[in-house]
Order: sequence, then structure tokens, then C-alpha cells
Amino acid sequence: MSDPTHKPPRFALAYANLMVRRPGLVLLVILALFGVCLWGTTKLTINSNQLDLISQDLPEVKEVKRIIDMVGGSGHLMLALRGDDEATLKKVADNLGAQLKADTKNVRSVTWKLPVEFIQQNMALFIKTEDLTEGKRRIMAWLKDQLRRNNPFFIEIQKTEPVKLEMDDLVNKYSSVGKKSIRDDYNISNDKKMVLMLIKPMWDSNQIGLTKEYIDGLRQKLAAYPTTPDSDGVKLVEDYQLMGDKQTVAYGFTGSYKTSVDDSYAIEESLQPVTLLALGAIFLITILAFRKWVPTIIVVTGTVIGTIITMGFTYVTVGELNMITSILGGLLMGFGIDYGIHFVFRTRLELGAGKPYDEAIRDAVVNAGRPALVAAVVTSGSFFVLMRSEFRGFSQFGFLSGVGTFIIGVLLFAWSPALLSLLGRVNPAWPRKLIGEMKPPPVRNATGQEVRVPKPGLVLGIGTVVTVLLCLCCVNWTDQDIPTDRPATFAERIKGGIRFNYNSRALIPEGQPSVKLQDEISQRFNISSDPIAVYSKTLPEARAIYDELTQNPKKYPTIDQVVSIYTFVPPPETAAANAKILQEWKEELADVDVNALPPEAQDKAALFMKMLEAKPFDVNGVPANYAAQFTHLPESKPENHGYLTFIYPAVDLWDGKKMLDFADQTSAIPTPELKDASGQVIAPAEIHRAAGAAPLFARLARIVLSDGKWAVGLVTIWILFMHFLDFRSVTLALASVIPLTVGLAVMLGIMTLADLHLNFMNIIILPILLGFGVSHGLYLLHRYLEGTSPMVALRSVGAAVATSTLTTASGFAALLVASHNGLKSMGMVACIGLITTLIVSFTVLAAVMQVLWDRRARNSGGTGSQTPPASGDKPGHAA
Repeated sequence: MSDPTHKPPRFALAYANLMVRRPGLVLLVILALFGVCLWGTTKLTINSNQLDLISQDLPEVKEVKRIIDMVGGSGHLMLALRGDDEATLKKVADNLGAQLKADTKNVRSVTWKLPVEFIQQNMALFIKTEDLTEGKRRIMAWLKDQLRRNNPFFIEIQKTEPVKLEMDDLVNKYSSVGKKSIRDDYNISNDKKMVLMLIKPMWDSNQIGLTKEYIDGLRQKLAAYPTTPDSDGVKLVEDYQLMGDKQTVAYGFTGSYKTSVDDSYAIEESLQPVTLLALGAIFLITILAFRKWVPTIIVVTGTVIGTIITMGFTYVTVGELNMITSILGGLLMGFGIDYGIHFVFRTRLELGAGKPYDEAIRDAVVNAGRPALVAAVVTSGSFFVLMRSEFRGFSQFGFLSGVGTFIIGVLLFAWSPALLSLLGRVNPAWPRKLIGEMKPPPVRNATGQEVRVPKPGLVLGIGTVVTVLLCLCCVNWTDQDIPTDRPATFAERIKGGIRFNYNSRALIPEGQPSVKLQDEISQRFNISSDPIAVYSKTLPEARAIYDELTQNPKKYPTIDQVVSIYTFVPPPETAAANAKILQEWKEELADVDVNALPPEAQDKAALFMKMLEAKPFDVNGVPANYAAQFTHLPESKPENHGYLTFIYPAVDLWDGKKMLDFADQTSAIPTPELKDASGQVIAPAEIHRAAGAAPLFARLARIVLSDGKWAVGLVTIWILFMHFLDFRSVTLALASVIPLTVGLAVMLGIMTLADLHLNFMNIIILPILLGFGVSHGLYLLHRYLEGTSPMVALRSVGAAVATSTLTTASGFAALLVASHNGLKSMGMVACIGLITTLIVSFTVLAAVMQVLWDRRARNSGGTGSQTPPASGDKPGHAA
């Protein structure tokens, strides 16, 4: 079969001749470039500040930066001390607090207790007036009974039961302010078995490199605690389950600083053993495919050189890596080695046709180079699509991956032919001996009939039915939400179709200690670990925000509690009414002799009498140590001076849907215009936005979801355009993407039946699979267009296609042993997609090529077979 549109262009022939005639020069240029780029690679650093990866113009980023400047960082590093001896816990907390405060280089502040005497003395002003009246009635009834019974002249003719003072319901109702217990100065849980220390480092939680270094150093200090003065030999042990005692205190880290470190480094730590496993699998597969080790060495060294050159390019253009692009090297090696595999297989095929080494290398470059070039351009373009992402981690990853893919593709088609040509010059027999040869597959069977793809119509029929059925499985046939936190029944899978799992807990390593401790803190203290904050310029604005959030609970169902400087200011009306009751009460008790009370009551009498002295106060009466939690630091920029209102969520922020709801409800908080008594505006009507980790992660989640959708669409258009540009035929362009489209449809159907879900990590695999999956159809169709029958084309390049797919799949399969569940899901989706596209290439696409072959034969007046090109024909020409 001949196709004049696929004759080798002059540039391809010139390039191939350069590789054969000037191999030494080509290798010297490559090695010189490698040396320069190796130097640049050693200069690369990883920017661990995740905030730098997001557009600095986003309102969420601007607000977070304001909070960081105001209070030194978003959230806290939490150090939790656990033990069953309260005294030991408190003493250890005091000792550690002093040590941490002394570390002024790393620690801005540390809080483990807050004096509650002010709140205790003024608590009566916060109580609802009707509750205060009821409390007074009970206390006075008990007090009168006690005074009567303690009177030495008390005589009871008929025995009566003493009046019981039952105040538990009222005490429990008002025993905390902002969920901080007013019974104890320490941040201690209600069961007295955990003390929480809130550490504010000198940097923000996004600077995970500094946080990791500090935590590692802090672990060493905690290990040396028994040797410090006044430790009483108490040993500190990092353990997230152990309950300590008098001699041992268990501790653990959590909070936004620690979870940010864990989220980032969990991927890196998971990839370390995975990389070695992937490299071993790639070596094994290529050696088994080539049956020789030299071809493996050639393509692997070329891939490594190409990866280093890409890293050098990264240093020149971007200057640094980030937490996303840090995995660039491993990804490029997995994708890039395919180009070397296809070149070596094609060279073996040309050598098997009896050609001299130089002619075989030249023809391999020309024949395999065109589909390889198209595949490299299409794959690079698929990565480049990510450059329009608002998330700089994705945009830089797309840019560098696209450039790197093209660099490695071109380099392997320079390194491999130049190296073989140089060896051939030394000894013409060496290329054949070192990489082997592959005899061209027979074009006819033993009976003299043309070798054909068996029953192509039946294959297409079965393939169509299977694909349609699996596509139907992907459709959501119900309006009900099918849960993703448990295995779905088969009926639920069919009804729910392919589902998206919004739960971020499904992405982290199983049993991640900081997350387990976060859950424990939520249970013991009945609070979420870290709040988000709303900025206000003035106190009246802060008051308006506090009132809006606390007085409209139905409007903000995802909010659990709001803590502001006004949390410590009693409502004016309530305070005035209660103060009147307290004054009357004080007058009633003026003649009471405290010494006449039972001893256990005398101990609390002094505090009680102070409570009766409480007078209404405004925000200016809040003690400085309380107010400092809500105001800016002295070194903050003037434009960031103001006050913060903290919001604690009522939902699990690990659940992506709930996190998005929480972020939506706190992204636009309206407050009305406020005027003073003279009618002057003291707080304009405004829309306020909360800032913190939750709004940032919500924005990132939306970026990922949006990127995944439009990236798939743009990549699909790009692939179809490039394939049409390559083949100049709509039929052939559509045929070339059959493995891709059918394979991905089958993949989604299999995921549905296997109860596998898309998530925030594996959704990014889809455009990457689209870009990589084009190579199957390209190599098969280009071999077919050289004039070979479909079966001969399949047998000629099938081994190369299978080997390249299996090497890439093995790299992703290695992710299945990673501890990070997000990486596991990426590996699973990639493996399913790669294997399904490979199977479709060898079945459906082969059948389509056979149908096209037969149709062309009939149109040309043939008998259903054509004479394939002779093995000695020039590349691109058919006999």
C-alpha cells in the first residue's frame, strides 16, 4: 500500500544523515550541553512556600497575607501533651512553655494557659437575666437554710431535709467562653488528660521547609527534657496513642503548620521507594523485550541525559522547583524512555531486513521519527494546556513537562542513532550484535494467503457493545448521592456512575498521626483545630461582624462558634439588668456572716462576693492579655492594623463538599452601616471575607476541578487537530484516536464497576493519559501507511508499543505501593487507562485498519489483498 503524502521530507532525511555521518560531533554537543545543564541542576532548589504557587492577585491570597502580617502566620503549630496525671501535665507544660518562649529566633508566641479570673469575676454579667434570677433564687434558698441550720439555737421539731444546692445545669451552661473553660487557666481538656500548647512560629504555615526543620529540632529538645532542671525525671515520648502517667508524658504535633508539612512531604517520602521500584521494573521490562542489556543502557542513559538537560532548562527559565514540579524528573523518565524504545525496535527491524547499519539507522530515524515527533508535539501540547491554570504549581508543571517531553524525544532520536553510528564506524557488525535484529514479519501465511486481522467485523461489533455498556455504567442515573465513604453495592455503582470523591481524607496516608491527633483534639476539646479569621479595620466593624455571625445561625450553618474581642464583652442590655440584680443581691447579703457558713462554702465565698461587685464594661475594659489575641502585632504594616474575628467550623473540613460550603458562607459576610449617637457613621456597610487555610484550599479545589474539565476538552481538540495535520485525512485522524477515546471510556466504566472514584489528585491524570495515549495509534497507523497490511504493521511495531506502554505502566504501578493514598489512586487510574488503550490498539484499532485496508483494496479493484512493500524499499515508499 502506497501513500505519497507520507514520503520522507527533506528535513527528516537531512537530520538522519547528520546522525549517521557526524555521530561524534552530535555526541560531543549532547555531552557538552549535559555538562552545563548538570551544573544548573545542582543549583536548583525547592521552594516549599505553597502560597507562592497561587496567583497573588486572588482575594483569598491577599487576605491570608494580611493575616500573616497581622499575627505572624495562619494557624498554629499545636503541641499536645497527653497523660492521666493532671499535675504532671501542667508542670511539663509550664517548663516547656518557658523553654519555647526563650527561643525568640523561631517562636513568636506560645500559649498554654490564660488567666480566667477576669471571666470568673464578671461571668454574672454574661448570664441570661432569667438564669441569673433562677440562680439567685436557688442560692438564697440554700444559704438561708444553711444559716438557719448552723445557728447554735436551731431546734427542729419535725425533721426536714436540708435544701440542696443544685447548680450543675447552670454551671455547665456557662462554664466556658468561646469553648474555653473558665474553671482552669490551662488549655486542658474536660477529662484533664490533655494539655494543648499553641505555638506561633516566626514564619507562616506555608513555609513548610522552615516548619519541618523546626519540628525536627524541637523533637531533639523534647527528647532531652528529662535532663533539664525541674523535670523530675519525667520522660517525653512522641506517641499518638499512649496515655502517659506521672513519669511519662506522650506528646504529638498537629495544627495547620504540621498538617501542611505532612501533606507535602508525604508525597515526597512515598515517592522515594517508589522511584527505585519503578526504575527496576523499567530495566526488567526493557531487558526482557530487547533480550539484550545494551539497548536498555542506551535508552536509559539517553533518558537520564534528557532529564538533566530539562532540569538545566528549568534552572534557566524558572529558577527553582516547587512541591509539584519536584516530581518532574521521575515523570519525564517514565514518559521519555518510550521514544528510545521505538527507535531501537525500528532499528532492529531495519537491520533484520538485511540493511547495513548506517542505512538501517537512517531509515529507522526517518520512519520512526515522524510518529515520534508528532507524539512528542501532541504530548507536550497536552502538558502545555495546564499553563492556563491559576495554580502556579500546575502551570509550571505543564510548562516544564511539555518542554521536557519534547527535549527528551528529540534527544533520544539524536543520542541513540549517533551512539550506534559511532559504534558502527568502529566495527560495522557491532550495532547488529549489540542491539540485535528483528526479521520482518511474513506477509502471507503457509497457504499463501495474506496475513489478516481475524474477523474484524466481529471484533468491532463486540468492541462497540462492550464500550457502549461500559459508557452507560459511567452515567449517573439517580439524583441521590451515592456515599463514597464505604463500598457501594453493585446496584449503587450502576445507578451512581463514575463518582467524584470530595473527601480529602481518602488521599492522605492511612493513620496519618497529625490527622488522628486533630480528631482527638476535636473530641476532647469540642473544637476544630484551627479557625479562619475575618479582618476589620476598627472596633465598630469588628462588632458588626460579630453580631452578624452570632445573631444569624441559620444563615451560617457550617459555623460552630465565633470568637472575637467582643466575646469577652457582655451584651449591654443583659449586663445592665444583671448588674442591678447583683447590687440588690449584695445588699441582701450585707448582714451575712461568712464564718457562719459550712467550711466548704467559706472557701468559695470570697470569689462569690467579688462576682457581686461586677460592673458593666465595654470593649475598652477587656484586659490586655485577652485583647492581644485579636489585634495586630506592633511590627505589622500600618495598612494592616486592625482586629480579627475567628470562626470555627461546625463541619469536617476534610470533606471537600463541606469545606466548599464553609468557604462559600464565610467568603461574603455582609455588615450594615453603623452610626453613633450623633448620627456619624462609625462603620460603613461592607462585605467582609474570611481568610485562612480553608478558603485557600477551597479555591485550590475549585481550580483543580475546573482545570480537570477544561484541560480534557482542550487536549482533545489539540489531539484531533494535530492528527488531522499529520494524516491530512479525517478518517485516519479519527482512527488514530480510537485507542485513546475507547480506552478511556472503558477505563471509566471499569472504575465504576470496581467502585473506584475520581478525586482531587487523579483527575489531573486524565489530560496526561490523553497526551500519552496518542502514541499507540500514531505508530501503528504510520507503519500501516508505509504500505504494510494491518497485521504486518501490528507485528512490526506492536512489540515497541507494548514495551513502551508497559514501562510507563510499571512506573505508575509502582505508585500502588506508596503510603500516600492520593498517589495510589493516580497509579491505579493511570494503569487502568494505559492497559485499556493498549488492548484497544491491538483489537479495535487493528480491526478498523483491516476494514480500511479491505475497503481500499475493493475501491482499487483488487481482490481483498495488496502486495506490501518489499523489505528493501526506501523508507516511506511502497512496492
